[in-house]
Amino acid sequence: MVTTLSLPEYSEEYKQQQHQQVLEAEVVHEWECILRTNFKSYSSFIVAGMVSATWGLFYFLSPDISALYLWAISMVIMIPLSYFLFDVDYDYKGQITTKGIIVQKTERVPDIFYKATRGMAYIGIVVCVIAALMVGPLAFVGAGAFALLSFKMTGFHKQPQVLVYPFMESFTYRNTCSELDDIYQWDIYTFMCDIPSFDDQKLYNLYWFGFQCKASDFPHIEKVLKQYIRFAD
Repeated sequence: MVTTLSLPEYSEEYKQQQHQQVLEAEVVHEWECILRTNFKSYSSFIVAGMVSATWGLFYFLSPDISALYLWAISMVIMIPLSYFLFDVDYDYKGQITTKGIIVQKTERVPDIFYKATRGMAYIGIVVCVIAALMVGPLAFVGAGAFALLSFKMTGFHKQPQVLVYPFMESFTYRNTCSELDDIYQWDIYTFMCDIPSFDDQKLYNLYWFGFQCKASDFPHIEKVLKQYIRFAD
């Protein structure tokens, strides 16, 4: 006798309910790693080369000692920005609960960069106000976008990204990716699963899950997962 499993009806309320169950459930295992792309090793050199080429061209076209000072200032600003912000590292934390998986990704950026960005935003607001007083409302034709962006950047803070993946215990999961990820440094392993029997795309997306971990941690993580969900052979 073949048993047919009934599918739940997807809704935003159902999605929130499933996520809440995962967040409130007991954590049975957790792991941590750092995500850093292989490109990170070269990004600062590329930025340094681009900055040097730009100011070198200016100096070639119009020899002026001030170009060298501006080059030095640009290097001091752009290299740290490229290292910490343009190709940012992440502190990655994964948790397995009895109802699903919780993933937290937090940018590994020193707080001083957030403070500096907020400080620059306040300066930008003051500059726009002074420009409006001196030149008139037409000053905001060019500076309006910068002014709006400056107000938004005053609230620039480090915020972790939280992903929640509920389990569907009565269905069989299919392994779609299980391998060392060559995007990252330090032997990071990527694992992804889905439930292929779901035709409803929203339901499929809700119960799809994927995560990263150290390659050495994966065997134990997989063992814990098999206690709560069933995988296809």
